[in-house]
Amino acid sequence: MSDDEADPELLALLRKSLGLGGGAANPRAAETKVLENAQYVFDNAIDVALNPSKTKEAAETIWRLMQKKEYSTQTWSEHELHPKAKDESTVDFIFAMDLLNFSFWSERPEEKRFAIEYRGKKWTGYWSLVAALQRALDEGRFYIFIII
Repeated sequence: MSDDEADPELLALLRKSLGLGGGAANPRAAETKVLENAQYVFDNAIDVALNPSKTKEAAETIWRLMQKKEYSTQTWSEHELHPKAKDESTVDFIFAMDLLNFSFWSERPEEKRFAIEYRGKKWTGYWSLVAALQRALDEGRFYIFIII
């Protein structure tokens, strides 16, 4: 597997947890209509607009920086706060983290940002979210409920 490919084990777990990939034989096969609904929002949003050329430019910038820093799906799990296992709990963790991630960036100075003390370190920004989720896991307080 190259660094620019998604981890097949995690993708399989994600698909399984969502009931995807089972075809007609799978009674849990989800019909999420995510792409259809995203297209509707893209086509009809009044207060939000996406500039396709700027979206592509942002994606290219992110890709270049990932290559420059040698960051990949492989190196993601190397950070001390990211999950190491490749199981359903990791899929749950990533799902919860991505749902909440938008609210943890800040333009405030470091000393005024929201912070979490965890494992003897102070974490801010994205890492404060990850540290809070990891602490919840450590304390047995991490639950995800998906309402369909």
